[in-house]
Amino acid sequence: MAGFPENSLAWIAYGIERGVDMLHINPQLTADGQYVLMHDPTLNRTTDVESVYPEGPPAGPTRVQRGGLDYVRDYTLEEIQRLHIVGTEDGSTRTVPTLGEAIDLVDGRTLIALGLKSYEVDSLAQALQPHDTRNLLLFDLYFSGTDQSTLRALAEETGLGVGVALYRSQNYLLDLEGIVAQLGPHLRMISVRSARLTPDFIARVQDFGLHLVISGWATGEDSALVDRDDPGPWRAVLSGGYSAMTNYPDVVLQLLSR
Repeated sequence: MAGFPENSLAWIAYGIERGVDMLHINPQLTADGQYVLMHDPTLNRTTDVESVYPEGPPAGPTRVQRGGLDYVRDYTLEEIQRLHIVGTEDGSTRTVPTLGEAIDLVDGRTLIALGLKSYEVDSLAQALQPHDTRNLLLFDLYFSGTDQSTLRALAEETGLGVGVALYRSQNYLLDLEGIVAQLGPHLRMISVRSARLTPDFIARVQDFGLHLVISGWATGEDSALVDRDDPGPWRAVLSGGYSAMTNYPDVVLQLLSR
């Protein structure tokens, strides 16, 4: 958003200021059981890790042993806090935030979709415990036929609701029934592409009392709006009363006259 690096505190602050209804952030587990925000499992794309730690993690394994990559889980929180986020358009120096810092910054002013990456049930529940989590939703990808017992355990431990994206699904209706069977009352939101929506699927979502979100970055609504200046696909989605999950919230908010 507006040139701020994803998962940075500046990015979160701008989203709140701009009036985004929900922010999607990604906690990643460190070597010492803490949580930082990082989209990738590695640090190379978004930080200066290779210059700060030329050989890789101080405690190993080396970067060479890791195939030229630096994984979040190989570094302690203290080591990651020495890094800076790269690619900031204004040249500002920004550090990698912790999950707690992000939640405290939001302070209930918008919803947070906690996009689950690398985590453990006990440590993540403990990391969330000191913070106000009433505006948090656990969010994960659902692959057809996969076991969701860990996600259910996290929902039970934290008391948080769950949203899932039916990722690469070939049969939305079948996968919806499967994820509802596994998550039960913890499930609150379903994210899908618009291309394979059917009246039967939409009716079943309503039967379960779930909120339906359309991923515009995945289906093409985003590219139509941004690349071709064509608001038609997004207007069709939004006229159905569904929410928009987008990589371009500024542009979609303008479309909504917000």
